[in-house]
Amino acid sequence: MDRKLKFYLTEKGFLKIRLSNGGKVKITLEVKAKKLYDYLGTIIPPKEPEHSIVDSYCKLTDNNYGKTNDSKVIDFVSHVYLHKNVKWIGKSNDKEFSIAIDSIVYHSKGKDPNDVDFFHDTTIMGSGGINSIVEARVKEDLRLINKEDIYTMNCSVYNNDLQKKSFHIDPKLMGNP
Repeated sequence: MDRKLKFYLTEKGFLKIRLSNGGKVKITLEVKAKKLYDYLGTIIPPKEPEHSIVDSYCKLTDNNYGKTNDSKVIDFVSHVYLHKNVKWIGKSNDKEFSIAIDSIVYHSKGKDPNDVDFFHDTTIMGSGGINSIVEARVKEDLRLINKEDIYTMNCSVYNNDLQKKSFHIDPKLMGNP
């Protein structure tokens, strides 16, 4: 794929660089929804579900050859492109259930001055409801190139009665020009 580099000046006279190497990325969370829903029903707050169990019911894929070495959600890396949209959607393996992506949350690395968020907001809210999706545009920041970062996907699994149980997973993003 050819890389294109475009320089231009903003209205205020700042030099901007536009990189384009790829397009929109769609990340799909596929869930064994009935099993996860049943498991989450056994958890009594404030106890948190075990990540390894939640991860075992989840699978991530994307349309940009996202990969993991050992099929664990925590190791899944989606390669996203500067100044391009990323969309997260949920998919249930069970017809009686649906998966909603409620929000995407970035966790800063404390006082690291070189730490930069992939998106303009640290929390990106979903569209709401049982089929909620999240969509956001990656910043046009050269510091994101080859940066790998963990983020949190807050999700819900709904049954036919619209009863929901919430969970989260922590995959990774990597910036590409």
